[in-house]
Amino acid sequence: MPEPSGRSSSVLEETVIKGLLVIALAAKVVWLDVDPAVLRGGHEPDDGLALLQSFHSPELEVRGVSVVFGNSALEQGYPNAQEIVKRFGPKGLEVYKGAASRAELGIENDATRALAAALRREKLTVLALGPVTNVATVLKNHPELASQIEEIIAVAGRRPGQTFVIGEGRRPLMDMNFEYDSEGFQILLDSGAPIVLAPFEISAKTPISQRDIERFARVPELADFFLEPLRDYVNWYDTHFQVRAIYPFDTLAVAYLTSPQWIHCDALPVQIQTHPDDIEPSENKPYLIVSSELETERRVTYCHTASDAFVPDLMRRLLDVR
Repeated sequence: MPEPSGRSSSVLEETVIKGLLVIALAAKVVWLDVDPAVLRGGHEPDDGLALLQSFHSPELEVRGVSVVFGNSALEQGYPNAQEIVKRFGPKGLEVYKGAASRAELGIENDATRALAAALRREKLTVLALGPVTNVATVLKNHPELASQIEEIIAVAGRRPGQTFVIGEGRRPLMDMNFEYDSEGFQILLDSGAPIVLAPFEISAKTPISQRDIERFARVPELADFFLEPLRDYVNWYDTHFQVRAIYPFDTLAVAYLTSPQWIHCDALPVQIQTHPDDIEPSENKPYLIVSSELETERRVTYCHTASDAFVPDLMRRLLDVR
């Protein structure tokens, strides 16, 4: 077989470079605000998966990672995020420590200062994958930065009367990210920044099977960090809900950016309302409600269904270690 000519080789190289430039130019610049808990004992590891998914997605350029309380206490979540970024993230990516509770709403910290500085430099899409205290603090203290936010993508919200029940579980679950800081979420709504919701509803329709989880065992770098926490989480689901699968909550928020063709959403009015608590009916609590029946001008993009292509695409991205 003849050797390729120097000219054809250079043409090929030029084509590859152009292709890479197209990806780079099209990449969305994002900030991830997370509450990771890739830990043994049945903790929720979806933020860790969302970080990995983001790092393995050429459609995204991650500018920074900040940590908030939520799935774990901040003193656990912050070093967990640092370890994930150190092992799997791009070189030089910083991790910033944020709020330890909703009582810190409005109080500046390393995370809020870094996010505000980043927004002053350029427009960003913010993936708010835990309670929104850090992001809300930025918007409360620096409302002029709302125009620098392309979208805030949060994992929260529900339709009227919707309860969060998994499998055979009888006790509804809370809308955790919202309920942990509903005041912060009102600040997001009042800011006017575009908001996307990837709620319980879409995740409940898109479980990740134990069989898919076991695929991590084939990739030593990933298995060493993720496999046992994921197995523990599957076991926790089985114990509490009689389901040997997990809901991939935060990864669907990332997929809204990386694979929008497979995430189906509607623009709907949104409002925070107070109703009887669906877990403790003797009390009232706030709900983040979306409905075409609401008489409010504030709208969000509410993502409700993922196509069958989502899970294979997610697993491809998660397991793509280069």
